[in-house]
Amino acid sequence: MGPQAVYQDDNARPHRARVVNDFLQQSGVNRMEWPACSPDLNPIENLWDELDRKVKSNHPPPRDVQHLYQMLQAEWQALPQRIFTSLVNSMKTRCVECQNSLGGYTHY
Repeated sequence: MGPQAVYQDDNARPHRARVVNDFLQQSGVNRMEWPACSPDLNPIENLWDELDRKVKSNHPPPRDVQHLYQMLQAEWQALPQRIFTSLVNSMKTRCVECQNSLGGYTHY
């Protein structure tokens, strides 16, 4: 990702475990400070929603976990790059809206 890359997570316990913190620090990974429980800021929530809608609209219910995994992989590969680009480009606006709403609701 390069030296300017910044890692962002949602502050879930597994992401904040000592072993994870130690690994990131030893690896020289910069971690973004991020409010806990902030789906308004976290673009991955929008991506999961898009993936969920694609799987549900393009496939019958999965037979088992392996089948679900295959469906998710296929739909992930088919997501257009513009969705990822749009989410990345929305970050500044997301942060400004969150700041302006004093951490409250935003339209994201």
